[in-house]
Amino acid sequence: MVVPSLTAGSAQVPVTVNRPEMVVGKVDHMHLETRKKDVLEGVVQSREAIRRGPLVRAGQWNQVWAQALEPEAAPARLREPVLIIVSPRSYGSTTLALHLLAETTDDRVPLVKLDADWNTPKAGRLPLELRHAYQLDLKDAEHDRISPDFLDNLAHHSKKLGDLGSTLVLAVDKNLWNERYAPARTGIHVVHLTEPPPAREVVEAHLRARHVPGLVPYLHSGGAAKDSLDGRDAVEAVRATDTIVLAWQEHVRLTSTELPMDEVSWSKVDAGLSARITAALSDWRDKLDLLFGETTSTHRGKDASLPLEDRCLLLALAVRQSASMPQVAVAARSLQNIITTNDADKGGFTSTPEAVFAGRGLRRRVVDAGARVDTQDNVVFDQPGYGGAVLTYVWDNYEIMRDPLLKWLVGGREGAGDGERVVDALSVLTLRHGSTPRFGQLGPLARTGKKEVLSAVMTRAVRDEHAGRQAWGTLYGWASGAEYASTVISICRGVLSAADATSSQARMAMVRLRRVANHTRDEAALAEVLDAFEELAKQPDGMERLVFEVRSWQQPGKSGKAGPLAFLALMPVAGDSGPWLLTDDARSKVDVEAALRALLGSVATAPDAITRITDWVRAASADPAAYARLRDRLLPALRGQRMFKASMALMKALADVTLEEGATADEDFWDRLVDPRVRTVFPLTRASV
Repeated sequence: MVVPSLTAGSAQVPVTVNRPEMVVGKVDHMHLETRKKDVLEGVVQSREAIRRGPLVRAGQWNQVWAQALEPEAAPARLREPVLIIVSPRSYGSTTLALHLLAETTDDRVPLVKLDADWNTPKAGRLPLELRHAYQLDLKDAEHDRISPDFLDNLAHHSKKLGDLGSTLVLAVDKNLWNERYAPARTGIHVVHLTEPPPAREVVEAHLRARHVPGLVPYLHSGGAAKDSLDGRDAVEAVRATDTIVLAWQEHVRLTSTELPMDEVSWSKVDAGLSARITAALSDWRDKLDLLFGETTSTHRGKDASLPLEDRCLLLALAVRQSASMPQVAVAARSLQNIITTNDADKGGFTSTPEAVFAGRGLRRRVVDAGARVDTQDNVVFDQPGYGGAVLTYVWDNYEIMRDPLLKWLVGGREGAGDGERVVDALSVLTLRHGSTPRFGQLGPLARTGKKEVLSAVMTRAVRDEHAGRQAWGTLYGWASGAEYASTVISICRGVLSAADATSSQARMAMVRLRRVANHTRDEAALAEVLDAFEELAKQPDGMERLVFEVRSWQQPGKSGKAGPLAFLALMPVAGDSGPWLLTDDARSKVDVEAALRALLGSVATAPDAITRITDWVRAASADPAAYARLRDRLLPALRGQRMFKASMALMKALADVTLEEGATADEDFWDRLVDPRVRTVFPLTRASV
């Protein structure tokens, strides 16, 4: 049902009422609000999936849960329409927030996880709908810092939420919360989560949720595995679950032993698997503290500190895991060369043949670093957890090594290695502890020879819960430069084609594709954007995004290349009886005639537009009625002085399109477009057309 807006002094704007029964007869509640286009979007969550998900309410979590709820209320409900959960990162506040909403709101209420796509928190951008439950994370140090004004406006927003029967739970990073700005405000309740849930209980819950309860006894079989979990936060505990499952799968693969996963059937644990899980969970800090102690000139046993060349060898093993000895040696020497070249007092690689030959051989060095060498001289470093620990240990403890490590990892054939392992290593390091400023250093290193690596790392980054916002910000800056255009397009295409991409991620990808199209002068980059749009046109949601681009382009005073490219991408889309753009549905959304005129009148887009129009005509040529309808829709766009050159080019392209009665399409268009008084000046001959 649509009723006119009652705003005085303004034109009548339709207001959609989704529930007419609210305004028929008795009006119990009326909420009129002018919504902004930039209101935060989100994804509706499955309430059942949240409830089935692991949740450990132990210790302080039980207290916070109780503090968030109205005492003795039945059914349970939040104390206020807005709840703020303040906690350190990675303590599980988002999980707690979603479970609170899933358990305390009606099953018919949509539960929406919002994306904070803003430069600074603004209550005016928060959605406001009847009977909705919203959850929002504020964890980005650059864009989510809370101000007193935001809290004041949030208090007013809370009253509106309460009137509509809606709720909002914010999960706020402790570092973004200032107690001086947070006195009690009506409608807002604040709780502080100061402890993560017990890590071992989190791991157990996740193992059962993944239907491998048979792995739970391994957390109790030895003190080492249990001790390695102590002190881990919620995110680290979930990662430990992944590590345990991978260790079990690797054990099954290597031993060909199928172990029962039914916890009840266990009489004893497998010693080999227990040792593997214990090793996988270890952070090896004590061992690495010894290996990376003060550098010695000679190696004095397995527990002595490693000299520089052996540290480089260990890092090469950590990335490559398994490779031939020459490959590992080249990778290690490449890293050492980068390190020594960066030293202002040295001119490059300093190991002389005399010094190398007087030391240990490569096989011995490989063994001392923790690997083994098979009979084919292949190095086997079957310790993926240890390898990851080595990389992160060096990254955390030697800040001066971060630039050389990044340079080495993207250094080509003589660098750390190729393929997925390099992407894994780069992703772990650049995303570690939210160190996203490393994107700016990674980009210049990888934008030329390692574009595919850069695309893969940044694709993971934009989907990362903690670093995604900053990664998108980096891509926005890159989108205006020619050197990164191809990389940005590749990443955005991947996001738009992913089935699990959120609406916010898709919107941000479109914004960056638009920015590339509007800023680049590179024809190849424009062709890549058009390819991306054509892929998008094959998806129903993608068509709507392209229509939005065309509508934005057709607004008064607007220009740019993204809109024309979006229209070109929509041209091949088929409707029920011809091109979709010529259907009534399309005509209600975009001005097709104006778009065709603009495309045909531009030297840059006319060739592509003519090719697509020719395809339209060719497809309809066998059906006289369909052809006549298509022709009559095209003729208005082709008339006019500015269209003469484009019309002549189109008729040339239609010369080989034969109609049912034997005439050609170019002759038919000629008869209808060219004034009889000038036909002798511009005769229709194959030479002139």
